[in-house]
This record gives sequence, structure tokens and C-alpha cells, in this order.
Amino acid sequence: MKKVWLISGIVVLLSIITFFIFTLLFTQFFVITSTTLPPATPTPQPTFTSSPTATVLVIAPEPTAISTSSDTPLPTSTATSVEPAATATPLPPTATPTSAAPQVVADSTVNVRSGPGLDYPVIGALPPNTVVPAIGRTADQGWWQLQLPVGQTGWVAASVVDARNTAGLPVAQAPAPPEPTATPIPPEPTRSPYQFEPTGWYSDRNMGLTRFLGNITDANGTPVNGVPVQAQCGGFSVISNPSGPVGGWSSNDGADDPDGFYDITVARYPVVCKWTLSVVYTEDGVNVLQRLSEPIEIEVTTEESIVTANWRKNW
Repeated sequence: MKKVWLISGIVVLLSIITFFIFTLLFTQFFVITSTTLPPATPTPQPTFTSSPTATVLVIAPEPTAISTSSDTPLPTSTATSVEPAATATPLPPTATPTSAAPQVVADSTVNVRSGPGLDYPVIGALPPNTVVPAIGRTADQGWWQLQLPVGQTGWVAASVVDARNTAGLPVAQAPAPPEPTATPIPPEPTRSPYQFEPTGWYSDRNMGLTRFLGNITDANGTPVNGVPVQAQCGGFSVISNPSGPVGGWSSNDGADDPDGFYDITVARYPVVCKWTLSVVYTEDGVNVLQRLSEPIEIEVTTEESIVTANWRKNW
């Protein structure tokens, strides 16, 4: 029993001694390692501050240096700031191809004609500020030939458009001028079927007689002499002396009348009737050989028995 206890005590003592030995060795090993490691690490090297090139970050052995480079915007791996300078140098700004092409710009709404001249018909129009390619010109540069969007050509006057880059345009062959159109001859006015026509008539108050009178003129207002007028009521009719100072059919009655004036006095009282008046041709003042006007109807009443009727000679 005592032997067992003795062995147990020896084992415990050896365990304690072993623990102290390992503890001492570990402590010395940690101290040695902590004092010898700083000189071996490259992190405190002053090359990072003296050389600002990005090559230091590329060759750094520690991953921490790479991670910090992604956080800072200065040393990026893609040198994007160099690329714009390389691409901008060979590509100077140039104008679009259409800007150097010959063209015209309409100042306002402009007529487009089939040829260089006002005699050519209008085939279209350019709205204001419309740009159209120019392909030719006249020798005096008074007209520009255009290439229209519809596939045909047209012409505009140089005075109504703004021409650009047209110095080298060739002289274009103008189409044949259109055939002159004959000026339409106005139709002759329709000839009246009657040589004389009434120009106005009216009834006047009762003066105690039935009377028809008036003036006869031509188209220019010149009095016409020698023309009789017939007044007819049913089967009864009276023919005036020839108009003007011509005189009567069998006497000198009316020789003092004014030019173009005629006068018929039927009775010394109102003869109530629907009378018709017309200019006639007669050789004796009795027989009518031809009616020279359309008859007009005038009513004579007891209140209005004097009638004025004027006539015009058409031809």
C-alpha cells in the first residue's frame, strides 16, 4: 500500500516538473520569435513613400497591400486616363458628310418649277427652312437645279433660297421651254335679238291725258334720231313721230323736239288699259314693217296716265 502511494507521488511530481519545463520552453520560444520577426518583414520599408509608382503595389508580398490598393482611387490596375488621349488624337472633329455637299435652304415657301424660268410650270413647293441637295445651275447662277426626294429634279430661283457650297456645281442642261399657250379670246357678248331694249320706265300722275314719252340713245349715251315708238292697246295703236327734230310723217310736227326724244299723246283723258310699247320700223307711221324691240307692258290708270319709257340702241 505504501508502495502504491509512493509511485503515485513520484508520477505527480514528474508531471509537475514536466509542466514547468514545457512552460519555460514555450515562454522563451515566444520571446525569441517576437524579438526576431520585425527585422524580417518588408512592411516598414521606406520605398512606399519615396516611390509613388504603382509597381510597389504589384510586387508586395503581403495581401494587405493589394487590398488597400482597391480602396484608394490612385493606383488602379487599368489606366483608363491614358485611353482617351490615345483615341482623341487620331480622330479630330470633322463635319458631317452632308455639310460640305452643295445644297440650298428655302428662306420661305418657295415654288419649284420644271425648268429655270417663270414660264415653266410649278411642280411643287419647299416649306420654309427645307434643305435640298443642289446638283446644277444656270450659266448666270440665277437658278439652281435640285434633286427632289421623289426622284425627279426641279429648279428654284436663286433669289429666294440660300445657296451653300455651290461653287463647283456644273451648268445643267435646261429642259425645253413649254409651248406658249394662246391667250384665250374672250367670247363675244351675246348679241341681243332686238336692236333696241328698254332701259327703264315709270308711270306719272294724271295730267288729264294719256301720254307716252321718253329718250332713245345708243350704247354710249348718244341720242338716236329718226326712231318711232308704237303704243298699242288691244286692236288700237298709235305710232309716234320719229325721235328727235325730224318732223312728223305728214307734217312738220315735232321738228323742234330735242335729239333722241319721242312723244305720243293718245287722248286728252286717261285711257285705262294695259298698253304695250315697242320700237318699230315703219315707212308711213301706220303700218309696222318690223318690230325692233321686245314689247313692254305698262298699265295706265285714272291716277297714273303719263308714262315715261327710255330705250337704248344695241347695234
